[in-house]
Order: sequence, then structure tokens, then C-alpha cells
Amino acid sequence: MAIKTFVLENYPEKEKRHNAIEKTLKEYLQNDNIQVLYTGKGKPYIKGLEKEKYISVTTTGKVMVLVCSDNPVGIDGEYLGRFGPDNKMDYTALSERFFSEEEAEYVRDGDGDPMRFVRVWVRKEAYVKFTGKGLVDFPNFSVTDGERFYSKINGVPIRKFNVNFPGSNEYLFAIAGVE
Repeated sequence: MAIKTFVLENYPEKEKRHNAIEKTLKEYLQNDNIQVLYTGKGKPYIKGLEKEKYISVTTTGKVMVLVCSDNPVGIDGEYLGRFGPDNKMDYTALSERFFSEEEAEYVRDGDGDPMRFVRVWVRKEAYVKFTGKGLVDFPNFSVTDGERFYSKINGVPIRKFNVNFPGSNEYLFAIAGVE
């Protein structure tokens, strides 16, 4: 499945982010009549196309990444700079609260390495953005058996996703729904 990826500025104002998404899609799809709307749980979708297209958005650090596809898709990313040595967050405790036992074990086995938390989090977020169910669905699935990451969750492909832009090595992205 082909997807189109856009790297946009991450505006602090929700309205500016929405306008940037809508403008980008109108230009890409060459259709000034489309609208970007949101489900009750915040999943964006496009209204006004003859053939349905699917979108997903993640905002982190200075970037907003928008993906557009012919099939359902979910993307999430994190700016890794926020997980540096100055960050005193207890990621083991967070993982025990929000993750499955296997996922929490993976984080615990990392001896405080926040990257273990991030690797699980972006995959879980990408999947719930794919399904549109939101964070409430986190306890209902696992992205790892505690040692390795699954390539599919409930039949949905999920993987690390490379997005190229200046400074992209400071970010980690995952995508669901794309082989």
C-alpha cells in the first residue's frame, strides 16, 4: 500500500495545525472542496472525496507528520530529546500502569532506559490511531512478548517508520496498517 508522508510545522495552536493539515491535503489531492473532520475520539478523516482516503497525524517536538493512504493507517512519533538524562519520569511505573504485563516487563528489563518505554509507546499509539479507539484500548493488546516486537497486532501490520527531514534522527516513529 502506498502512502504519502508530509512533514509540517508543529504549531502550538490546534486551529493552526488543523489548517495546515487541511491546506496540505487540498493541495495534494487537488480538491479545494474537501474538509478534514474528527471522530468523537479525535481520529481525523477526510470528507468530500469520491474515493475514500485515510489520514493519520502525529505531533511531537517541532514537527507534525501527516500520512495519507488508500487504506486505514495510524502513525505516532516521539521527539527523543524529551527522554534525555534531565527527564526524571519513572517510565517503569508508567509502563506498569498503561502497558500489558509483557510490555511492562520489556521496560523493566531495560534498567531505566526510557527508550524501551518509547519503543512500546509509539507502537501502541500508532495502533490505536489506526483503530480510532484511543488510549482506552491500551490494556487490550500487546506490541511485544517481552523480548521482541510483533510485526502484526490483531492482523494489522505495525513497524518502525522512517521519516526523513533535517533532524529526523532525533525522532522515533511507528506506523500501523502499512506492510
